[in-house]
Amino acid sequence: MKPDEEYVLAALASKFGGKYIDGEDPPDGYLLLNNRKIAVEVTKLVEHINENGKRRSRLADDVPISNIVAQLNEEIGNLIPNNRWIHLVIPSPIKGINEFKKELTRIIINMITTKTYEAVIDILGYVVAINLYKCQQPPKIKVVQAIATQFASTNIDENTLFLLENRISIKNKICNANGEIDEYWLALFNTYCMADIDSYRGAYESLQLDHNFSKIYIIDGYRRVYKLC
Repeated sequence: MKPDEEYVLAALASKFGGKYIDGEDPPDGYLLLNNRKIAVEVTKLVEHINENGKRRSRLADDVPISNIVAQLNEEIGNLIPNNRWIHLVIPSPIKGINEFKKELTRIIINMITTKTYEAVIDILGYVVAINLYKCQQPPKIKVVQAIATQFASTNIDENTLFLLENRISIKNKICNANGEIDEYWLALFNTYCMADIDSYRGAYESLQLDHNFSKIYIIDGYRRVYKLC
């Protein structure tokens, strides 16, 4: 079971009681609740970007950046003073990610050495903001990032409509409702922070989608569970 799937199933078990077990993919898992076996399909609501009229998930662009930031934590985290942490604003997408990381690492180490606490620097054609903020307690994660994309859409209504229609339609095609189950749920893990439950409920009412799920829930980053339908 993937970490996101376990996170969502744990949130559902905490909300409704019972326990969860692994599924056959599909479904991703089962919720065992009051002598009922509920199949649960899990998927992410991830912001999509609109590049030249074509929509796609921004994960493919953002994950390589998140990976190099995780590597920076491991490789140079011990060089950052205990009373400082680093915040990076990095554009997305980046080509030549390995060369970018090499140059970014060199710049950060130089900033630490020279006690330079903020900079906006062009790295291989990408403008990056670097801030070494002061903190009272040593942070667990020394380097964090904000990723900015030039293709992000600010139309929340349009984005929520697309995300719901895309995820529900695709998951409905692969849902495996065979076997002895009492219900089949779809659990949507919302990582699109611009949209709240009211945004999704409005979008769902507008779409009027047909699907085979008994219930659809939205789970946020605080493990809050909201019923969509």
